[in-house]
Amino acid sequence: MVCLVKLEIKESPEELKALLKSLKESSHKKRIQALYWLKIGASNSIEHIAMLVGCHRTTVSRWFSLYRRGEIEGLLEHNKKSGRPRKIPLDVEEKLRLKLQQPEGFSSYGEVQLWLKGLCGMDIPYATVYKYVRTRLKTNLKKLN
Repeated sequence: MVCLVKLEIKESPEELKALLKSLKESSHKKRIQALYWLKIGASNSIEHIAMLVGCHRTTVSRWFSLYRRGEIEGLLEHNKKSGRPRKIPLDVEEKLRLKLQQPEGFSSYGEVQLWLKGLCGMDIPYATVYKYVRTRLKTNLKKLN
């Protein structure tokens, strides 16, 4: 089933082309490219535009819905990152970073684990604490002591 797009694009093809050249983010370029192709009449179906852009048809349909609601600004608005929430919130991470920089610091990752439990009641597994301190905070307790 071919779904034809009924979308009133206010910008001219020249404006869309200029905007396309000025954008740096590839996801934004794809969105404007889809609008451009629709505006110049290169395609009038979501499936064809999705194929040209290299995205799923529901993604292109969502872009057009964003454009209907907020025009270009709505279309280029940064979306919230999806995914699992952080194990350690940013404010606690900053406190941990400061505590790790202090001379007394921690002598083991188990101490870090207990400190997190005492500070904010978070029961985080040892392996998570170890990986977090080593990779996210880029520090090693052995180097600090």
